[in-house]
Amino acid sequence: MNILKKQHLALSLISLCFTQLFYAQQPVDNLISAFKNYSSNPREITYAHLNKSTFIKGETMGFTAYVIDKESKKTSLTTNNLYCVLEDADKNIIKSKLIKVDEGIGNGIFDIDSLLTSGQYTFKAYTNWQRNFDEPNFYSQTIEVINDNSLQKTENKELLSKIDAQFLPESGHAVTDVQNTFGVTIKNGLGFGIPNVEGVIIDSNNNNITDFKVNILGIGSLSFTPLLNETYSAIFYYQDQKHTVKINSIEDKGIILNLKSTNDKVFVSIKTNMDTQLDIEENIYSLTIHNGNVMKIVEFDLSESLEFTSLINNSDLTPGINIFTVFDESNTPLLERLYFKHDGIEKISSNAPIITKRNDTINLTLTYKSLTPLTNNNLSISVLPSDTKSYNHNHNIISSVYLQPYIKGDVENAKYYFTNVNREKKHDLDNLLITQGWSSYNWYNIFNNPPGVNYVFEKGIFFKASINSKNAEDFLMYPMRYSDATTFEINPINNVFEQKNLFPINNETLKLAEINKSGAIKKPSLYIQYYPSSIPKLEKKRNLLSSKYQRSSTSKIENNIASSNFDNVQQLDEVFIAAEKKKTRLEELKRSSYGYVDLWDKNKRKRTPSLLAYLSKWFTTGTNRIGDPFIINKSSNSTSSSNTPLVFIDDVPVQGFNQLLNIQMDIIDYVEINRSGIGEGIRGGGGVIRIYTDPNVNLQPTNGGGPVFKAYNFPLTFSEDKKFYKPTYKSYNSNFFNEYGIIEWLAKTTLNAKGELFLKLPIVSKSNINLFIEGITEDGRFISEIKRINLD
Repeated sequence: MNILKKQHLALSLISLCFTQLFYAQQPVDNLISAFKNYSSNPREITYAHLNKSTFIKGETMGFTAYVIDKESKKTSLTTNNLYCVLEDADKNIIKSKLIKVDEGIGNGIFDIDSLLTSGQYTFKAYTNWQRNFDEPNFYSQTIEVINDNSLQKTENKELLSKIDAQFLPESGHAVTDVQNTFGVTIKNGLGFGIPNVEGVIIDSNNNNITDFKVNILGIGSLSFTPLLNETYSAIFYYQDQKHTVKINSIEDKGIILNLKSTNDKVFVSIKTNMDTQLDIEENIYSLTIHNGNVMKIVEFDLSESLEFTSLINNSDLTPGINIFTVFDESNTPLLERLYFKHDGIEKISSNAPIITKRNDTINLTLTYKSLTPLTNNNLSISVLPSDTKSYNHNHNIISSVYLQPYIKGDVENAKYYFTNVNREKKHDLDNLLITQGWSSYNWYNIFNNPPGVNYVFEKGIFFKASINSKNAEDFLMYPMRYSDATTFEINPINNVFEQKNLFPINNETLKLAEINKSGAIKKPSLYIQYYPSSIPKLEKKRNLLSSKYQRSSTSKIENNIASSNFDNVQQLDEVFIAAEKKKTRLEELKRSSYGYVDLWDKNKRKRTPSLLAYLSKWFTTGTNRIGDPFIINKSSNSTSSSNTPLVFIDDVPVQGFNQLLNIQMDIIDYVEINRSGIGEGIRGGGGVIRIYTDPNVNLQPTNGGGPVFKAYNFPLTFSEDKKFYKPTYKSYNSNFFNEYGIIEWLAKTTLNAKGELFLKLPIVSKSNINLFIEGITEDGRFISEIKRINLD
């Protein structure tokens, strides 16, 4: 998406039922212009699915990140660079990675090693582009790291006994002599809701005005009409203690905004009292509804009635958050209320799994029947024991995309509102939004500080090279894993060259060679600048909920992890993984070859004196009287007179075997020996030899002087998509494993054309397992579910 693309701003008068519409065009135009300017640049949302939220030292954190376009709610095709960091309690970055994102999906790992002491950390995933905006579009989550010798949980009695009860007027204001709605939150000192508390509202004479009850997350609502010169308090009991909270937020004058939803409509009511009406008789107000991208606006006044009401069709609202704001005639925002529309959010679920067991494995088939066959349906799956205590994420992919970017604070168990959605959960979410107050869209900034494009969309690494040589004609960049070899013609005016969209992995270097005016190749003299060159610090803040528990360091629980697989990563990377990669590549080469394929390694390059000596295993080789080399295929069955094989170097036919004398052994990648010449036609009667050089060092001097390139280190590279390693546990039937162990992490899985997902999982214990599945389809439908697999 082009960053200069302007978002569409829909300006329409909602079909509201009112007597007379007054126009004050200039303030409305200013409001429209400010919002259009603020929302003109597209936004991205990041969600990260972590395999757990509580980690034991010696484990590996696996994560899959989804970068999603905020308007379309589909995966973003714009950004390739994603920054993932782990911060300690003091906001210091302890670990960081640059992750390559393809079609909106990227994944990686963090080792939970000695750099992480027991305690709480914050995982963040963000793009450079997201740093432009105030809304919390990035992903942020608290995780806990514990030493399994300190597993014992102790309640923080001081904070748990501290009660924070708030009675928050809907839209931010409460006014006397008008029926008001209040959102209720009752939390402990850690910020977690206290469930199912009941109470009453009383006046100064201890008369019961109304009662209330909060839900399992400590949230509820109540309504009553406060009187002028009267005071009100809330009374409730918790753990046999009486709590009294005075309600101080009631004003003598003002206006309020109230929303009530029906099956297919939203009832809007803007009310005031008689004392206020005398002051605002000539005032014109504006009601806007927006979702951060599209805004609708209408003007109204309260000169002839104390209440302005209307019914809005649900079809006129956008799926997800709709922000209702009331402005006065000077465009000062007075009231704001968040409303959530569930219709239009497409979530798909799988049927009951088909399960078959075989020895120590279980085969699962999950089918998403409502799925249209598409090419890009991505899922990430954490497989844990069903009694796990280590998967306590507040968010799933739906709450991260549709809720969190639009509110200021963190929501306890936000995924609750989007799991098995019913009427009760819709009501609970509406009560939550009453308590949220103003949205994450700051109207002062909308009018005065629209975001500039200070941070660009990033697609890989960009370098700019300044040339220190006067004789340079061209430059050569050697290929990397995700980049082809490239030559650069030098602009004599500025004496620089540059390249975009490079994706160096791990320790890859930038290899450059200079080609002078005579065509000779040598090491260059360059000054290189890189963009980006480091992990940028995300200055945006989000207040996150901490852990409910403290850990005791004096617990006597023995160590439960037998071995940490990442302790052996170095050896595995060098030996096992390298061998597997070589084996896989060799098999691929053999499938496309008519002859014998010999994949060279470091040892073979070192011990092979020359190509003629190497080829003597299959052919008769040597030099004639004048020193020219020859190769003869004595076993040739060719009917032609030639028994001399064809020789290719990197698929280019050699003009004479003298070229073979100039090739250094340390650049050969592999050789194909096709003695029969099959596949080459009549020309291959004497056999075919194909020599391929290492793609990273495939241009060397003919005098044997070693590499002619200069390697420049990238200050920042992408992290390789490494295999996820599970620790080995001492017992797979212990409480420790059932509560904190991990069975499998599948960072990126896809569905076939029939919407089927096939999984093969190890059976490591007698415990049942849970599949925690998050994902998104190509057409913007979401998958978020927990599948319990019974192994009995």
